[in-house]
Amino acid sequence: MSWIRLVQGFLIVSLALSLPAAALTVFAFDADRAVVGDAATVFFVLVFVTLLSTPWWPTAAQRARPRFECLQGMVMIWFGVTFTTHLTWELAWVLLHERIINAPDAIWSYPWWAYIDGGDARYASASGQLLTLESLTALVGVLGFSALWLRHWSQGTNPTATLILMATAVAHLYGTCMYFGSEMLDGFPHVDTTSFVDCVLKFWLLNGIWLLMPWAVLYWGRRTLDEQFAKRRHEAA
Repeated sequence: MSWIRLVQGFLIVSLALSLPAAALTVFAFDADRAVVGDAATVFFVLVFVTLLSTPWWPTAAQRARPRFECLQGMVMIWFGVTFTTHLTWELAWVLLHERIINAPDAIWSYPWWAYIDGGDARYASASGQLLTLESLTALVGVLGFSALWLRHWSQGTNPTATLILMATAVAHLYGTCMYFGSEMLDGFPHVDTTSFVDCVLKFWLLNGIWLLMPWAVLYWGRRTLDEQFAKRRHEAA
């Protein structure tokens, strides 16, 4: 295993443990929940962006890789992290939102309240619009992992899997635009705009990744479809 794989593994584990570690810090060591929530957000954004960048690092092995392979590596990391997020943090909120909302001081609910505190208070009220968006997002996670399984089973040759993965990018663009647009048009009633961390990092930067990465997915998908259909035409000739 190359050292960059070890780095990626370490970063993935760090992402997975960031919110549980934050909850433990608050409730076991009586740390300030707002400060810990801000620190957890900064940590998550930095680690996530670093993880996405690893396929582009100029290591000896990766210098020989075509740029499209680096892009594909980044996109695959994106799929793994974002679909996992949809089926953990977001799906759990959809299923348990009433219990989460009614337990702001419980250690088990802090992984959600770390974001709700200042980042977006809509998750503390569970409007019909937000419940619909997050339910659809969980469905995107199911479809995404199904497409990844189909892609793996076909050894990367099935265009249906590629089309489904491209469709998840469109869903991300639509959902994120609705998420940002509805809050902006209402005048930011649920976001602490006086706080740099809450407004810029929690609300804009963290969620903004879901506004930028879909374009990389769509470009990857178009190139991949070209290769897949060219291969099929060659095999049929």
